[in-house]
Amino acid sequence: MNQFIRILDMAMTYGTSAGWVISSLLNVLPNVFCLSAPMAFQIAILLTLTSMSEHGELIALRAAGFSFKEIIRPLLFCAIILTVILFVMQNWLTPRSYKRLLDRRSEARSKITKVNLEPKTFLNLGEWDLYLESLDEDTDIARQIHLIKRDDKGALSTKVNAASGKVILSNTAIGLQLEDGQMQRLDEKDPSSFIAANFDEYIMSISLLKEQYRRLRVGEMSTTKLLRRMRQMPLDAETINEYRTEISMRNVLAFSPLVLLFVSCPIGFSFGKRTNKGWGMLCSVIIIFTFYLLMTLGLSLGKKYGWLAYPGPWIPIVVGIFAAKYLWKKRLNI
Repeated sequence: MNQFIRILDMAMTYGTSAGWVISSLLNVLPNVFCLSAPMAFQIAILLTLTSMSEHGELIALRAAGFSFKEIIRPLLFCAIILTVILFVMQNWLTPRSYKRLLDRRSEARSKITKVNLEPKTFLNLGEWDLYLESLDEDTDIARQIHLIKRDDKGALSTKVNAASGKVILSNTAIGLQLEDGQMQRLDEKDPSSFIAANFDEYIMSISLLKEQYRRLRVGEMSTTKLLRRMRQMPLDAETINEYRTEISMRNVLAFSPLVLLFVSCPIGFSFGKRTNKGWGMLCSVIIIFTFYLLMTLGLSLGKKYGWLAYPGPWIPIVVGIFAAKYLWKKRLNI
């Protein structure tokens, strides 16, 4: 929801089109899916097993001769499929969609603003200020057109006046067909004087786009690109640690459904008939919170200590394996 709000806020601020909003929302979805799918899968496991325990279905399956291994086989099959999907998305598809999202944001920011041509109002167009005394919206003919251009220090550098002209507005520029006017420009050789010229007709265009420099983020590069940059480019230690922890985090999220499955199943099998779904949800929240807390801890350690850059984010996976081993052992010994 935070991403959606930011996109809609940018759309209102920069006056983007509906196509821009839809495209940005679609590019957010892969990242949202990769973050939410492991949590949704884990909650689904515990709620399902809790419901089966509540209705006595697990007892019936065990009495019919089904082992725990046979009961969780369909869940394991789903976990493997989800892991494969997340592995591909996390390492290649999600960075690509995130890059497209950032490109769309940069595109929106490069536009000066949503332009509304209003008579008797100074309209700021970046380095130009435009004033129209009157404007016929049907013919786009304007009267008494004044243009002022300022330099980087805010000083007046160019001034254009015209008795009339046609103003054509597009998404990327304003086209002006000026008639019967004068242009004054600051003399580059002598900043204290202006060069003036009269014209019968003068055509000019004011771009509504401004140059944007965007630093390439780690999240928008695929895993193969990160590995290639580490091999081929002279990077500082901090950047290398960031690249390595990012690669590890992607694969930790990809393999998390398998670990969450083996941790959740023995807990779900331990519930009795009197257990309602609230306990399953509570256990899910605790497991998810612990998993992401350990992953955040691993990321912090990996970025701080180079030798932990790769193994650090795997802390929740390692802890999950030991926790699953302990829970299964305890469950099978009952």
